[in-house]
Amino acid sequence: MDYINLSAFLIGISTAFFGIFALHILVWRKERTRFQTVLGWIMVIWAIWNLKDIVITFPGMYTREVLNWIMLIDGWSALTYTVFIFEVVQPGWVSWRKLGLLAIPFTVFTLLYVIVPEQWVVLSYAAFLWFYAWTIVGIGFVKTRRYLSYVRKNFSNIDNIDVSWLKSVFLFAIISQLSWLFVSLYATVPGDIVYYVSTILLWLMVLHYSWNFQPIKVEKDTESAADMLVHKNASSIQEGELERVVEEKKLYLKKDLTLADIALELSTNRTYVSSYLSQVRGQTFYDYINQMRIEKVSVPLLKEHPEYTLDYVAAESGFASISTFRRAFLKLTGKTPRQFVADARPET
Repeated sequence: MDYINLSAFLIGISTAFFGIFALHILVWRKERTRFQTVLGWIMVIWAIWNLKDIVITFPGMYTREVLNWIMLIDGWSALTYTVFIFEVVQPGWVSWRKLGLLAIPFTVFTLLYVIVPEQWVVLSYAAFLWFYAWTIVGIGFVKTRRYLSYVRKNFSNIDNIDVSWLKSVFLFAIISQLSWLFVSLYATVPGDIVYYVSTILLWLMVLHYSWNFQPIKVEKDTESAADMLVHKNASSIQEGELERVVEEKKLYLKKDLTLADIALELSTNRTYVSSYLSQVRGQTFYDYINQMRIEKVSVPLLKEHPEYTLDYVAAESGFASISTFRRAFLKLTGKTPRQFVADARPET
């Protein structure tokens, strides 16, 4: 098999992949958020990075010196992962100043290799990239947990703000970058092919999960002194008061219900309501509202009208998507909606 030709083909495919998505996001997509704009420019950068690799397919260019330079340039791609992760879990954090600071060690290693083109510089650079990658993954993991905790405490509809998928992206990214590090240090054409395929799959996963993603800023649950004077404290929320208001007004039917909405109904603040749910009910706001939707609407509807479609039941129960409805139903009842309907039907 002519691996060089296959490698050239995959370089072309990966370049086209990133180029097409860059055009779709930045040109064809008329309305986009800051996050989507950032994602579009990341696609542009990756398209250029992949295009440069075509040089290794030219006769006599698959040499250690050329591969070292490609590794030095490719190492800068770590910044795109950093920007992506922080724009997801801490939107607005990235700025040109911060990018400049992050780029300092990459610049130092690149200039050092220009001055001292020795293999030990490349190996030191690889060690730095390994440390950098694990640092970013660690920080990203901590911030992801904080972000998830925040959205589940404050929102009932998290379809377009959930970041649970980042855990899979982290795992895939580590595997992909390990393959890149291996083929960079021990260059083989088959290894290059594995890298290009894994990179396309990684970013395809990212694009799939983040296509309609709308990151939110995680705010501190703090109140001003004036607010504290007019709001109730946690102990003044009588046990059962929150539940009574939610059930009597059927607030759980509102698809985009937030913790702030509940706090307004109780004339208190988000912090106290969140504390009540956590300390008294042992639940997050997200889990509590979904429980109400399942118990008060979904289960009765499925029992009385098994002929109803799941999409209809989910919408009537206050869920914004069928996928969230299925997950919540399974978590609460231990059965999928279809299994529940099948078990509820009388035997003939």
